[in-house]
Amino acid sequence: MGAIVTRPPFKLLDDEARFLISRLSAVEANCPLDQRDHRPFVRAFMRVVHEATGKTFSPAIYRRLLAAYAPQRRPSTSTLAIEKERLCDELLLERDGAAEAATLDAPRLGKAIRAAIVEAMAERTTPNRDAGAGAIGPDTTFWRERAAESEQALADTRAQAARIAGELLAARASAELLATELAAARKTLQHQADSIGKLALEAEESRRFTMRAIDDARGETRSWRERCQAVEAQAFAKAREDNILLETFRQLAYQRGAAIPPILRKGTT
Repeated sequence: MGAIVTRPPFKLLDDEARFLISRLSAVEANCPLDQRDHRPFVRAFMRVVHEATGKTFSPAIYRRLLAAYAPQRRPSTSTLAIEKERLCDELLLERDGAAEAATLDAPRLGKAIRAAIVEAMAERTTPNRDAGAGAIGPDTTFWRERAAESEQALADTRAQAARIAGELLAARASAELLATELAAARKTLQHQADSIGKLALEAEESRRFTMRAIDDARGETRSWRERCQAVEAQAFAKAREDNILLETFRQLAYQRGAAIPPILRKGTT
């Protein structure tokens, strides 16, 4: 029966651990401890781990690293999984934007840094040539350290440029989507404006028709009123004439001995 081979526990290399420790203080300063929300710190911590190792790991590995380098931070497994997935998406966008990042200022910045270092080394070492070869050694060590620092700054700048390029691609995609939605909204708005214009014309035609009908009704009403007033005037005049004739004939009848009607007799008593 063969021996069971166990996988050695995960451990960072010395250079990776030193890099992580050197960056961890800045991460701690930017992300103060918050027991209710560990996501900002976890996000920055995973980014630094990726910069140190060039890899992404499982939530279990990230938990071991947090236990070793930031034991006071205890995020949940779901938080680690969500932030790891987000980091993978950001890295994918950065890789997609690497070609575009090459056109940014990072390469030119690196060339300028190298040229400045070479020029400064030349100026620093020229006055010491008369003093012998021993005077050049410290300057060379100093500028070698400066060059290493500049190279590290250049690498950080390139990583940041790639990250910005990824964000730029995402922003452009979002802008294109918003432009498409805006065009659709404008088309809908134009259609609605046309419909409102048609409704306004129809309402104006209906108003004109209604006003004409009202004017016609008013004219007809005025005509009938005038006719009624004329008929009433004629009827009043005719009744007046009839009353005069009736009174004349009644007086003649009374003069010739006609009997007075009882109704009139009651009125005279």
